Amino acid sequence: MSRRDDRMQLMTEPRTPREDIARTWSRVAYEDDRRPETGFSVLVPHGWDTHPPARPAGAAGTADAPEGGLMPLAVWSDPDADARVEVSAQAMRRELAPADWMVEWLKANDFEVLAARRIASPAGALGDVLAVKRAAPEARIYRLRSYKSGPLLFLVAASVARHRFDALEETLFIGTEGFRLTGAASPVPAEPLREVTLTAPAPARFVIPAIWVQQRDDQLREGQAWRFANPATEDHMVGLIYVATIPHDGAAGHDELADRLTASFRKDQEIEIQETPLRRVSEPDAQVDVREARVPARRANGERVRLELVIARDPARWSVFALLGNRPDPDPLLVDAINRRAFEIVVASFADATAAA
Repeated sequence: MSRRDDRMQLMTEPRTPREDIARTWSRVAYEDDRRPETGFSVLVPHGWDTHPPARPAGAAGTADAPEGGLMPLAVWSDPDADARVEVSAQAMRRELAPADWMVEWLKANDFEVLAARRIASPAGALGDVLAVKRAAPEARIYRLRSYKSGPLLFLVAASVARHRFDALEETLFIGTEGFRLTGAASPVPAEPLREVTLTAPAPARFVIPAIWVQQRDDQLREGQAWRFANPATEDHMVGLIYVATIPHDGAAGHDELADRLTASFRKDQEIEIQETPLRRVSEPDAQVDVREARVPARRANGERVRLELVIARDPARWSVFALLGNRPDPDPLLVDAINRRAFEIVVASFADATAAA
């Protein structure tokens, strides 16, 4: 999601005091006894009408959804039926961040992104976008936000005719920001996870989606390393995650480990890699020194490759993480999004296992 129009700004706080919003908006609940997991509530201005969903919300680019795409749940509109808020949902078979899903959904459904941001959440980054529909019968501005609970992804789409956007921009923002799942969002991922343990130079563990194929990497002289491959089919892999733990005296520093890893990928994967310096992402006085890089890379045929490195030095070890995966554009099967989320889960879940050993 990239910003395309410098004149558009993404509202992140309402202009109206929130106590005034509470007096002039109503929190409306949606419940379906057949699908209790889809329960939610939204903020709706007083005087708006409720409608049954009138149309499919768009299936293109959502190959992991049942019946091919989003299922419309509910619609609210102003008395002129112009400004409206629509909520849709779909079940996901693979774990991915809502913001990454949204990138491909917007492309597939012919939206032009005017401004965007990613909002951190335990379910992965949420997407928050201001966009206009290309070649639509009427010019409409959309404020869209994606949410996730367990295997369910929700899309909240607030829209209005373009000539009314300035007057109703805040209404669109509140309509998407005010979405709440019934109860707390489920932390259960869309696919099963399994725990992986390492024993040298000190016990550690992490989790990864169970479908990834695990293989021991015996190239390290000291420490331990694992490779995990994301299978598109039985004999075709579309993503690789590398995890290694190394004793302190096994490397001179972060940069040396990054050089060793990229050299190995150049040879084993036959890719061209652009040298990119690591940047420190931990606090200067933090006990764990974490550095990362997103490295431009391509195959010999010009195909783009995602290469991300995370290298950490903690009191017990060096920990090295790398993601190598295809970056198709467009990406209707959401390969890149699935790879990125798996890598995020691995890095975030990595923990010392000394106490449990």
